[in-house]
Amino acid sequence: MESLHLRSPAKINLRLEILRKREDGYHELRTIFQKINLYDSLHFCLKRRRGISIKVDHPSLPIDEKNLVYRAAQTFVRKTDYQGGIEIKIEKRIPLGAGLGGGSSNAATTLMALNQLLRRGLSDRELMTLGLAIGADVPFFFFGGSAIATGIGEKLKKIELPALWYILIYPGFEVSTRWAYQNFVLTKKRFHFKFHKLFNTPENISKILLNDLEEVVSSEYPQIGLMKNILSSCGALGVLMTGSGPAVFGMFLTKEEATKAYRKVKNETAGKGWTVLKVHSIP
Repeated sequence: MESLHLRSPAKINLRLEILRKREDGYHELRTIFQKINLYDSLHFCLKRRRGISIKVDHPSLPIDEKNLVYRAAQTFVRKTDYQGGIEIKIEKRIPLGAGLGGGSSNAATTLMALNQLLRRGLSDRELMTLGLAIGADVPFFFFGGSAIATGIGEKLKKIELPALWYILIYPGFEVSTRWAYQNFVLTKKRFHFKFHKLFNTPENISKILLNDLEEVVSSEYPQIGLMKNILSSCGALGVLMTGSGPAVFGMFLTKEEATKAYRKVKNETAGKGWTVLKVHSIP
């Protein structure tokens, strides 16, 4: 039977503002998404026998409806009335529950792969609509490069950002996105400036780094502040927790600077059981 192998990229949030609580229970956001070259690998194979089978190489990854890949496959099968079976193998490299969008990216990749394998010809717009029902971050992964997202994350506007290098630190535990949002307290309305030309240099981007969830998560997990301090002391242009955490990134201008900092961060964090990664933005 036919098969397909695709890579599924992670993302970071260069800014995450929570504007208000909506009547539907979601939060109205404004965020800047950027894809990075940290990938999971997904292998898709069509089978004659009906059903969805998920195989994983990570002990904490579910293989049923709790896995967004399973839900994406299920959604696509229902939408297109596919009568056969699908086997999906997931090779994880993006840490789980880290704020790096691994699950959402995997879901988007699954919808793209099945559309291709089954030759259903759904447009990106249709796939994004299917993805939104699975998770608010899913539509972004149909976009090339970077975007400003508003609404619950589904209204996307493409932006061009300069090439950037990052050192990521993941402290080895998961943070629940739902918990982070439930514990976030919306303070009085702040002034939300217009970005305009703030994306043309890395220095300008470093000035707009902000994550409204960082205070909530770091009050519960002091490791966030510690990771940020380590990255700053190793020369990062700016540091921030991504998404609902707990992964933190430091921004660097060049590959050389990032490589030098990577070695320092590895030394400083030795023995802590943390994962340190050197990555760059995907143009």
